[in-house]
Amino acid sequence: MENTKILLLDDREENLISLKAILSRDDIEVFSTTSPNEALRIVWENDVAVALVDVQMPGMDGFEFAETLLSNPKTKEILIVFVTAISKETTYAVRGLKTGAIDYLYKPLDPYITNAKVDSLIRLARSQKEIRDKNKLLENYATIILNSPDIIATVEPETGKILSINPSVDTILGTPPSSLTGLSILNLLVDPSNSGLRKVLVDRSYIGGETIVVEDQFYGRLRQPVWLELRVMYRNRLLFVNLHDVEKRKAHERELIHAQTQAEKARKVKEAFLANMSHEIRTPLNGIMGIGNLLAASQLDESQTELVGMLRQSSGSLLNILNDILDISKIDEGKFSILPTSTDLRVLGKGIIDLMKFKAEEKLLDLQLIIADSVPECVIADGMRLNQILLNLVGNALKFTETGSVKLKVDHLGETNTIHQVRFSVEDTGIGMSQDQIANIFSEYGQASENTSHQYGGTGLGLTISQKLVRLMGSELEVNSHSNFGSQFFFTLALPDANEKAQEERKPVAFQDLPPFNGKKVLVAEDNPINALLLKKYLKAWKLEVTLVVNGREAVDVLREQRFDLIIMDTRMPEMDGFQAARIVRNQLNIITPILSLSATVLPEEIEQALDSGMTDTLSKPFEPEKLHVKIDTLLSAAIRS
Repeated sequence: MENTKILLLDDREENLISLKAILSRDDIEVFSTTSPNEALRIVWENDVAVALVDVQMPGMDGFEFAETLLSNPKTKEILIVFVTAISKETTYAVRGLKTGAIDYLYKPLDPYITNAKVDSLIRLARSQKEIRDKNKLLENYATIILNSPDIIATVEPETGKILSINPSVDTILGTPPSSLTGLSILNLLVDPSNSGLRKVLVDRSYIGGETIVVEDQFYGRLRQPVWLELRVMYRNRLLFVNLHDVEKRKAHERELIHAQTQAEKARKVKEAFLANMSHEIRTPLNGIMGIGNLLAASQLDESQTELVGMLRQSSGSLLNILNDILDISKIDEGKFSILPTSTDLRVLGKGIIDLMKFKAEEKLLDLQLIIADSVPECVIADGMRLNQILLNLVGNALKFTETGSVKLKVDHLGETNTIHQVRFSVEDTGIGMSQDQIANIFSEYGQASENTSHQYGGTGLGLTISQKLVRLMGSELEVNSHSNFGSQFFFTLALPDANEKAQEERKPVAFQDLPPFNGKKVLVAEDNPINALLLKKYLKAWKLEVTLVVNGREAVDVLREQRFDLIIMDTRMPEMDGFQAARIVRNQLNIITPILSLSATVLPEEIEQALDSGMTDTLSKPFEPEKLHVKIDTLLSAAIRS
């Protein structure tokens, strides 16, 4: 505890020495002086609790000194004891008490009486200081409560009756405090029966002493609901409730929920559009690509073979554009995954050059593949997506280069713990770009300029999806370019060593050369006549007996009468779609024959819907005949084993 400060004022030094000897204690800090003016300075600068003052002094006597202390707010609380050698007449005692003294000590001083009185005065001074400090603290609390922007109330726990409440209730709820005292706080609630505060009062959960936080709606101005956060604390058999206005936060939460709802609606509309667009484009595209396959398998002269090649190349380009649109949608929705496998970068690079060399030859461009010797033979990478990125970059370079060369480079930048830093770059000597044009090229559907779009064509999707794919691989697609001086696109990947060599890509086999199935019976439900014709051609080439129907209802009717080894069914058909038909086949007809879904959409939702309806496997249009053959072989083999 802090030492109590005592002032000794006497015009005789020997009296001060005597008093200091009597009061020599560890819990007392003594200030002494023979000058009243010096004494005034001491009490002004120090928190003196008790003053022992001689009555008779030259210049200013003890009574005048006491009156001076009493008149100043800073010193009026000092306890004054007069020390005197004059008589104990009543007039002196009364005058001393009127000037602010609380007691007298008479000379010669008795040490025991002096110490006893000083002890009593110290206790009194400390008690008074404690009371003053608490009163000051209460005044501060009262000021805080009165000026708090929150509603602060004391509430009777058993009844919920408001005992006191600050003026903020008028600001927040539009009700003056005077009209609320004595009312139950529950009467202010919009729905007391479902109130968090009511539950606290009924369950008496406040008894534990911990602060309880609930939210309730109160009636505000013009009976408009207002959300308040209540912090309830139990002390001294009362509830202290702090009510904070959270209406803005609640409004923001409602806006967020509304925005999320709208975003979900927009997402579903987008999915429906993409599914419909995919179906409407892929269905005829499947016919175009299928006809190209049939023509390629027929007897053609050199000119016709060239035309069929152009047909297949054009349909392939259209399919790539469609896939780019769907891939961007999948990446944006977080439904796109990178699938690393063992990849031979030299084989991958050579495949790209072989595929693009005809376009380079048409424009008399030098197309080169440059792979550093230090690049490892096989690494772990998503070869399909890496191929997609590099094809986009090489295709763009060829498109925008009229003379000179296009180079695909693969450089080895170093290795750490079997992780290789491999840099991929595509350089050209084409038209290049200005810095302003570079800023726009990675945006969706963005082109370097309108003139570029008109002159060279393209959707502007290639670089967008390439950048998104590179980011999914943990890197960034960058560009260096200057107008009329060519461009360089590059990115660096951290690729681990592969434990095994990548499998060599198998060359495609013409559909008519694939192994036959020797008379297995297949039911095909397909409403598009061109796709139905293509399927029939493929299946008959593989020695399958084919029965064709045009919708799900006809398929169900046929299946009531006949049994098949395999069912191939489109998902979207008139009268009854493939999903409905599959459910009837499984749940009502109890047929376990494998069902292959043919869908003109590649959205995960529709694939999942097909499997949930009872279909065994799925194949998206347009499809390669060889992939259809693999699916049929797998399903028929599984049916035999079961």
